[in-house]
Amino acid sequence: MTWRKLLFDLGKVILAGAAFALGTMLGGMFATLLQLPPPVPPRDADMSAVALYSALTTPLVALGLVVLARGVSGSPVVRALVLSFFLWITYAVNTQLEAAIVSTFAASMPYAIVMYLFAALFCGTAVAFLFRPDKPDVTVRQALDGYRAGVTTFGLVWRLGLAAVAFMPIYFVFGLMVLPFTGEYYRQEMFGLVAPTIESLLPTLFIRSVLFLLACLPVIVLWTRSARALFWRLGLALFLMVGGVIMLYATWLPLYVRVPHLLEILADEFVYAGVLVLLLKKRGSPAAG
Repeated sequence: MTWRKLLFDLGKVILAGAAFALGTMLGGMFATLLQLPPPVPPRDADMSAVALYSALTTPLVALGLVVLARGVSGSPVVRALVLSFFLWITYAVNTQLEAAIVSTFAASMPYAIVMYLFAALFCGTAVAFLFRPDKPDVTVRQALDGYRAGVTTFGLVWRLGLAAVAFMPIYFVFGLMVLPFTGEYYRQEMFGLVAPTIESLLPTLFIRSVLFLLACLPVIVLWTRSARALFWRLGLALFLMVGGVIMLYATWLPLYVRVPHLLEILADEFVYAGVLVLLLKKRGSPAAG
């Protein structure tokens, strides 16, 4: 890759990030028209700083889709919908579900979900059209036929069943590893954090695990590159969307809280991506590349 092409691609990433920011603005306006109450900001947050850092990190949100875009086959419309849905679920819906049980400032989930729906559609569409697939001749029908070829219904069902709950044990394992570093802040309800009860954690975690599968499955089925490439790229995309970007602009949290969580998110999202690839990515199919 030449420096000229690298700079050109960087410009396209920034443009897709701007599309995300524009979608956020329009989505917020639409949510206001629906008379949805806006989210309550964290008590100690400097909202001007949060807004600035949030705007500066929009290219990283776009990058989370860009790393997947070239490996996803299908028409521009299909790819735009797949990428937009992935972004909306992992970045917006997931964040709101988790914030609802681990913080005191998570309010008006409908407002945030509506607002980021616009942002996801704008960004996903921009990425789909700016970053074309490696194999544009592979249609959705061909990808589906290749994915299902030689796979029994029973085999598909048990793999999907395991994948639907795979995030739960991974979350618990890495959550316990980071607990010695951050647990006391949750127990003392510092920085707007709250320790969730097991009664609230389990159902929320199950919903998140199922939603993650629904967001990742279209990417896996339509993937045209190797399984190894899918692992690295899906892991990076999940890390950025699920919390990596948010931890960068969550300035109301001190670094000694954010850094352990960044490492936790990095580890559990790559492990989760690896589990999904092992369970669901078919080797040797026409869509495997």
